[in-house]
Amino acid sequence: MAILVTGGLGHIGSWVCHEMISRGNEVIVTGHNPRKLSYLENFSDRIKFVSADVIDNASVVRLFKEHQGKIEGVIHIAGLMGGPYFATKPRHHVQINVMGTLDMLEMCRIFGIERFVYISSGSVFGVRSDIPKEGDPLTPADLYGAAKASSEMFGLQYAGEFGLDFRAVRVYFAYGPGRLPSELYPMYKAVFGSLTGETRVGLPAGADQMIDFTYTKDIAKAIRLVYEANSPKHRQYNVTSGVCHPLPDLIRTVAKIAGVELDIDIGPGLLMPRGPSLDCTRLRDELGYAPDYDIEKGVKEYLDWIRPS
Repeated sequence: MAILVTGGLGHIGSWVCHEMISRGNEVIVTGHNPRKLSYLENFSDRIKFVSADVIDNASVVRLFKEHQGKIEGVIHIAGLMGGPYFATKPRHHVQINVMGTLDMLEMCRIFGIERFVYISSGSVFGVRSDIPKEGDPLTPADLYGAAKASSEMFGLQYAGEFGLDFRAVRVYFAYGPGRLPSELYPMYKAVFGSLTGETRVGLPAGADQMIDFTYTKDIAKAIRLVYEANSPKHRQYNVTSGVCHPLPDLIRTVAKIAGVELDIDIGPGLLMPRGPSLDCTRLRDELGYAPDYDIEKGVKEYLDWIRPS
């Protein structure tokens, strides 16, 4: 039996695969194209890549038919990341994030796969100045957040009406090996760009922003804990590092570790109207989650991946 990880070669998905395989599991990975990642090379015999598009129903049905009786559960990560790009093609991107999730839920219902872990986002809480608790109402304030909240709602309904063992893990801001800073959204590039030699950071706002970035390995561990839990008390869990940093200070800390002198120009106010972090009480108290990485340890390891010796 294997765990199906959609988007399993992405920034978070690849570390979920690493975490699950390290615990003795086999994984089936879906995506558009296989990627070579150094930290998965030793696991090639326990990973099977299948080319499948979550909004191409034929490829999804074929995937489940070919592996019928071999999939014990699904960790659904495939989807578009939030950021300015999401609103450039709203219908298409909502279709990927919502209908792609709905089709995966439906395949689990049809093929009798009970456990489904959905990787959601802190964006479901929308505009906040505080730190949202896991049981707070979902109040998305943009299309991306609405798509994530909608997918959670569909999952909960499949749980209630069809008995699917649905669980959601809400990720906030992830960093670490798997993607270069240049491949991700503007704030990520501003924070971590010095690791690839960038010497200037310019942002229109953010001098008053507090932010909590969580290392990809810690996120993968949290997802594994939620997946493995027997009869958890809740269906929705937040994951962050639990430590917030002023955005300008975080940028300087990363640059110091990288050994880069930065020219920083950050405007006043907030870069984004979200809370600084998410409350992870459920994950900590019920499932024993504790992050293994603070920002210094995580950035050093990320730098080693970017600039291998």
